[in-house]
Amino acid sequence: MRYRELAARVRELLVTSVVRWPARLLVDELYYGSVVRFPEFAPSLCRSVAWGLGTFASSLTSTLKENARLALGPSASEAAVQRTAAAVLRGMQDSIRDTLLSGNECAESLRSRVTGFVGQEGYYRARAQGGGLLVASIHMGAFEPCLALLCKYERRVHVLFQPDPMPRFERARSSLRRSLGVIEHRLSDGLDAWMSLRDALEAGEAVVMHADRVMPRQQGARTQFLGVRDAILPTGPVRLALGCGAAIMPTYCRRQSGGLFVQMDEPICHGRENLRSEAVPQHPAQQRLVASMERVIRGYPDQWMAFWKVRGVSA
Repeated sequence: MRYRELAARVRELLVTSVVRWPARLLVDELYYGSVVRFPEFAPSLCRSVAWGLGTFASSLTSTLKENARLALGPSASEAAVQRTAAAVLRGMQDSIRDTLLSGNECAESLRSRVTGFVGQEGYYRARAQGGGLLVASIHMGAFEPCLALLCKYERRVHVLFQPDPMPRFERARSSLRRSLGVIEHRLSDGLDAWMSLRDALEAGEAVVMHADRVMPRQQGARTQFLGVRDAILPTGPVRLALGCGAAIMPTYCRRQSGGLFVQMDEPICHGRENLRSEAVPQHPAQQRLVASMERVIRGYPDQWMAFWKVRGVSA
């Protein structure tokens, strides 16, 4: 690891340990700990927390409403915006609860949560071309069951992720991925993570990344998205895929009655091309990926867990 990245990791740990420990104690020990210790009360507890956040966390609810307006469109009523923001809050807590209670659940058990799956034809076409596959997802549904489903078809699966600041949640999530054999790559590893993912794609393996949020240490660019010109979206997925000549497979998970529904959109295939970050928003591959994400978000706005500022702010 390079010196600057090591120094940044140390600073990050110091800030987390000294400044954020009260929040960790409250959230990780009291809330998450109660979910794990009293699973029969977890649904009620999560609903109560969602209500509390919606009532008292004004900064969070403001961001959720702003993003709900983007997802719903300019003609949406204030009542619809509020309902959507409240539904997103509940969905976030449901996702946290599911991860915490999954423990060391086996791959077959996780896959069984997926009760609907479409788009396999495009997946097989992309795989028939050879090379790696970049699975581009968004913050919707449940992530680990989708990874379990992908592991059924792929020999090796890699995921780029930002560690959660809450230790209990991060342990549960990492435990699930280890049980699946998924290979984790931290965003904080910077160039080392990028090179490892590039090597994985060059070896014909699958890499999973979120394409709707710029995380710390990721590059983003202003992109026309959901009707606005100043949305900030990550440029890494398209740059990485095109740099290796890998197909991009937009893949989405949403909740439905009785389980989860996974949808694979049409694959995005281009030749090898080295792109600078600022050139990504105008590239046809990124424009197709954006259009695909927009269709799903517009179709299920109350399931898009966008709790960050989409417009004009890079994480």
